[in-house]
Amino acid sequence: MKCMVCEMSSNEELIIMRNREVVVFHNPQPFNNGHLIIALLEHRSINEIDKSQFTELMGITRKFVGILQRVYNPHGFNIGISLSPHVYIQVVPRWNGDVSFMTLFYNVKVVPETVKDSVSRIKSAVREYGI
Repeated sequence: MKCMVCEMSSNEELIIMRNREVVVFHNPQPFNNGHLIIALLEHRSINEIDKSQFTELMGITRKFVGILQRVYNPHGFNIGISLSPHVYIQVVPRWNGDVSFMTLFYNVKVVPETVKDSVSRIKSAVREYGI
């Protein structure tokens, strides 16, 4: 089975930033606008990463929560860590009442902004506010 993180992190249309350790990209099937995935570039499980990699992953996550707060002004965030086979963090901006009847009855999520527009807005904010 192919690694979803490795596959998506090579899609330049989704990538917001990349450094020596971490890649940040927009989820191609977002739960909400600005749904990001922050992953180590190395394909490793939680037990295989060292303290500096974990610190870098969490530091970038913290910075992007700040960026998303400025871009979207959500009421809060859901942050989840997937531990294997590739460590990554999902950051999902949340708004009061963001679960609609479409989700409840039809298992469909209506996201008002395209992934392309979200990536563009977040990249602009990264340039403006820095990482």
